[in-house]
Amino acid sequence: MMVISISAVNSLEVSRLGMNQGYELPRQVLQKRMPTKIIRFERFPPVTKGEELEKTYSDSGLEVSPEELGELKTFREFLARHIKPSAIRDVQCMLLWAEWVRFYKRQTKKVPDLILEKEFRDLILSQFGCPVAEDAVRGYVYPGIKYIP
Repeated sequence: MMVISISAVNSLEVSRLGMNQGYELPRQVLQKRMPTKIIRFERFPPVTKGEELEKTYSDSGLEVSPEELGELKTFREFLARHIKPSAIRDVQCMLLWAEWVRFYKRQTKKVPDLILEKEFRDLILSQFGCPVAEDAVRGYVYPGIKYIP
């Protein structure tokens, strides 16, 4: 077995291996707003901290089942506990989605029925007002959002 130090590798091999390539900042992705299955949430103002979800939806005339209301409360709890705005950080889209499913499954012992991947993305985009960016290394990210485990 032969061990070669990094200094012994010529510059052509180093660039081929990608060791001297700098990190590329995420670039914005032009993303159209996709219609979700949750029509009742589009163009609906976000709930302020002091308001209760039941009052908000009953005042607007929306019919919400207890299961949907429970999922919405769990989603609000997930946002409050694990997601914070940050000017210098970003988080991978799929990581945040996976953490949402994991959080919901821990709370209720089942998978979300109402807020699926596309609905989750749209709710995050509308809640934090950030576009989806594409990072060459990590894939799609939400810039300006920090995940707190």
